Amino acid sequence: MALFKNLLFYLIALIGVPAAFFIIVEQGLKFAGIGAPQDFFKILNINGQDYYQDNPAFIHQFYPASLGITPIENTFSALPDDQTIRVFILGGSAARGFPNLNHGFSRHLEILLEQALPAKNIDVINTAMTSVNSHVIYDVAKSIPAGPSTFAIILVGNNEVVGPYGPGTFNQSFLSNLSVIRLIQAIKRTRVWQAATVLAGNLNPKNEKETLRWRGMQMFTDNNVAFDDPRLETVYEHYENNLSDTVSRLQDKGIHVLLSSVPVNLRDSAPFSSQHPPGLSDDALNTLNRQRQYSAARFKDQRWQDAVTALDAAKAIDPNYADTHYRLGIAFEQLGQTNQSAGHFQQALDLDTLRFRADTQINERVRQVAERFNDTAFSFVDSETAFKRVSQPKPPGWNLLLEHVHYSFSGNYLLATGFAGAILDTLDASIDGALLPAQEVARRIGYPNFTTIDAMGRLLDMVQTPPFTGQSNYAALVDFINGTGAALAQQVGSTQDVIQRRQDLVAAGEADWQIHYELAELFRHEQDPKSALHHFRQVIQEYSHHGSSHLKIAELHQAFGRFKAAIPHLEQALNYTRDDQTLQAQTLGALASAHLKAGDPAKAKQRLLELIAAHSDQIELTLKAYGTLVKRAVEEGTKSEVNQHLRDLEDYAQALVRSNQLEQYPLLPRRMAQILSLAGRHAEARRWAQLQPKPAES
Repeated sequence: MALFKNLLFYLIALIGVPAAFFIIVEQGLKFAGIGAPQDFFKILNINGQDYYQDNPAFIHQFYPASLGITPIENTFSALPDDQTIRVFILGGSAARGFPNLNHGFSRHLEILLEQALPAKNIDVINTAMTSVNSHVIYDVAKSIPAGPSTFAIILVGNNEVVGPYGPGTFNQSFLSNLSVIRLIQAIKRTRVWQAATVLAGNLNPKNEKETLRWRGMQMFTDNNVAFDDPRLETVYEHYENNLSDTVSRLQDKGIHVLLSSVPVNLRDSAPFSSQHPPGLSDDALNTLNRQRQYSAARFKDQRWQDAVTALDAAKAIDPNYADTHYRLGIAFEQLGQTNQSAGHFQQALDLDTLRFRADTQINERVRQVAERFNDTAFSFVDSETAFKRVSQPKPPGWNLLLEHVHYSFSGNYLLATGFAGAILDTLDASIDGALLPAQEVARRIGYPNFTTIDAMGRLLDMVQTPPFTGQSNYAALVDFINGTGAALAQQVGSTQDVIQRRQDLVAAGEADWQIHYELAELFRHEQDPKSALHHFRQVIQEYSHHGSSHLKIAELHQAFGRFKAAIPHLEQALNYTRDDQTLQAQTLGALASAHLKAGDPAKAKQRLLELIAAHSDQIELTLKAYGTLVKRAVEEGTKSEVNQHLRDLEDYAQALVRSNQLEQYPLLPRRMAQILSLAGRHAEARRWAQLQPKPAES
């Protein structure tokens, strides 16, 4: 008995006391407002009702905030009704809809389901983010709320090697133990960890990884992973386990899961990198180079059989050089030998040492996971096979994709029809006729439009940087994107053409809030504020949580001199700033201005003081707020208020100087001089005007 008591005492001392201390500190930090919730969705109370809203801080567990990776903005009721079908999408940039979010498969899916189920409300909520993999979506799934008629689509697999904890990523170490990865993520979500990270950042200069800026795929190009790298098997095991656990987690909430295989560009995406095995002799390398040069010449004069002969000779020396297989795929295709061609294209994918595409093993693991779940609350959507079937006799390429993994309109439509069919089968829905054809979906979502052309321009910029510039079909890729962009521009036509097409949708009762938003922005561009205001109001009527429309309605009301009408929209917009400190401060400043012009200086003062208290790091906006307070106090002749505001301002400005902010914000002396002059403090204004920032230490 004594031994048991001693053992219990030691366990309490070793585990219980530290655990209790940790819990107390954690709760204390939470109460003090230090740190932030790390769930993907957070609950927000808007006008007395609870809503879920995406949390920008979630992704900072995996990538530095400096990269600017963000979720798509979503705000939706925490209490869905029985008439609402809710579909969550989990995945990376391909699932997100890159390069044009408004025309990704989630938008297609929404239109298809709305047409098939007119008596239901359809909410498609896209949680996909750039460069995420199965480690991330496993944590996203924790936040997805249960509800009647709720579905979750999982389309992920392109970033398993280059995403978080993969061997090809740029900002983390590869870890082979999945339990350790999940433990690390659990620790990162604590307030204690967040506080410690901030403290460490304040004590030590930021290193290169902490000040990363997003540079696209070229950030990963130093991290080749060969087909026989032993770490790959661990990647596949993590992927399979993450998928299986994610499906189970969602099903435990009563959510029907649609798991998809991952289609990629096989035919028109040459390997990003090919590598010879170490130890290959100089003679062998010279022979390889001669065979490749010879085959390249035969490509030019279209002597395909001779090209195959030369490439086969190169393959005999190095059977695992990815680009050799890619060129063999092209040559056999030209000879009409499509089965051999397809096999080589697949091998080129699997041997690519920059692994930005889901390979054979990734899709094999998806199928293995699908076999573990029966039809109850689960559907397997074989999108990879669907893409291959539609592309026959050639493998999928530019007919369905824009570059290596991101889908064209046709590819997004094909994905959406597969998911829509699976959902409707699950609901046992009897629909009149087939799903909407692609041409009709394009009309309903306004494809193409001016943002489509902009997206093609961004895509062209992207492919003109590594690793695309290293692809053997790089010139053809640039020509394809240029040609596609030019063709789409012709389809779009003039601004008036675009407006007319959208007005036709409105007249037919087929316009959703996104079409109204496009119309509002088009009318703003055409300097027709009344029409713009009308369509912004329609946006809010159909989707009341669109923060940008609330801000623009307020802006238009103020332009018309209707300041009282602007105020409720500015107040509502505060609910959708998503922890963007600059936007919050700007909105508070706009609210203060509207209250002043509406004749309510007391509320204006309240908002200005709120701005100063909550956003002192927004120096320009804080100084502007102080300036407005001082100006109003001077005009009202309240000397005590003038003096109080100036004392607070002086304290604030001196604190900036002491913390070396003058170098980062050199306008401080001028702004201080202006405010002090406004209050008649000319001597003090001159002293501030003469203040110069200290030279930076060498």
